[in-house]
Formats: sequence, C-alpha cells, structure tokens
Amino acid sequence: TGLAFNDVQLGDEVATMILAGHETTATALFWSLYLLALDPATQEKVAAEAREAAGDGGLDLDRLKFTRAVLDETMRLYPPAFLIARAAAGPDVVAGRPVRKRDVILISPWLLHRHEKLWEDPDAFVPARFMPPAPAPDRFAYLPFGVGPRICIGAHFALVEATLALAKIVGAFRITLLDKAPVTPVGVVTTQPDRSPMFAISPR
Repeated sequence: TGLAFNDVQLGDEVATMILAGHETTATALFWSLYLLALDPATQEKVAAEAREAAGDGGLDLDRLKFTRAVLDETMRLYPPAFLIARAAAGPDVVAGRPVRKRDVILISPWLLHRHEKLWEDPDAFVPARFMPPAPAPDRFAYLPFGVGPRICIGAHFALVEATLALAKIVGAFRITLLDKAPVTPVGVVTTQPDRSPMFAISPR
C-alpha cells in the first residue's frame, strides 16, 4: 500500500525476524554439530573441505558442497520448522477428505522427511543423499523451508549463513560430545533439543 508500519506491525515484524532469522539457523547449527560429533569421519570430511575452500577473501561458498549436504541432511532429520500451518483459500478435497475454506491444514516436515516410502534408510544420517550422483529429492518430500508461494523468504540467506558458519567452526575446531546420553528433539515452535549436552572443542 505504500503506508508505513504502525507500532504493532513493526513489533510483529521485528519479532518474526528474530525468531525466523536467528532461532531456526541456530537450531540447525546445533543439530549439525551434534550429528557431526556422533560421526567423526563425516566431521573430518567437512573440516577438509573447509580447508580447501579457504582463500584470501574467506571461504568460497561454491566449494562447500559437502558442508551444504550435511546441513541439508541435518534439516531433513531435524527440520527447524517441524510443523507448517496453512489456511485453505477455498474448498477442496485432500486424500478423499473435504476441506472447507479457511480450514487450517497442518503439514509435518518431520514426518515427510522420515517417511520410509520417500527415503531410503530414513532415520540414518547420510549427507551423500544430497550429493551427486544421488537424484534431487522430490520438492514435496523435502521442505525444511516450506514450499510454494509462501516458502520462507529467508531460505537462501539462512543456507548461506549456516553453511559458512558450519564450515568455519568445524574447520577451526574438532567437536567432541562428552555427554553420551541421547538428546531428544522437542517441538517448541522450532525443533529444539530437550537439554544442552556438553561438548568439548579443541583447535585443529
């Protein structure tokens, strides 16, 4: 409309940016580091790629393909947004069930990303499934940022930010998990750990 936000709208936008632009990326990085601590061989591969991608101007994002695959696989297993809600724009029928206008439909990336008919060995951490020659996943089987016209507007930024941050961290430090008890995901707006496990970091 060209009109400026009022104070309430501005507050809503700021809150959304803090939640969607910080919490989700931080959560994805936590789960990435957790999985890499459980898989030292994969962690070493990320560290080696980070060293190879390092240059005078910092890290070359185009050379961090495997690091990006680790993030993609992490978000498959632990999607930051475990549930997506949408209001129906009009009446429809979905899987034989009638949907009325404004009915709220819940889509669960958590279930889609671990569905045995959509993924081979769905509960395993296998970053190679996002690397050539593996085929790209179906756009409706993998949607950590949603899909369609209302896909997360910050998806590209978040992926660039998280890929560079993960490469920088793992390239500089070896991450070891001291706490051997499993960490359980809990759905509280985002897919959060049920507790903060103890990590040890040592310079490479």
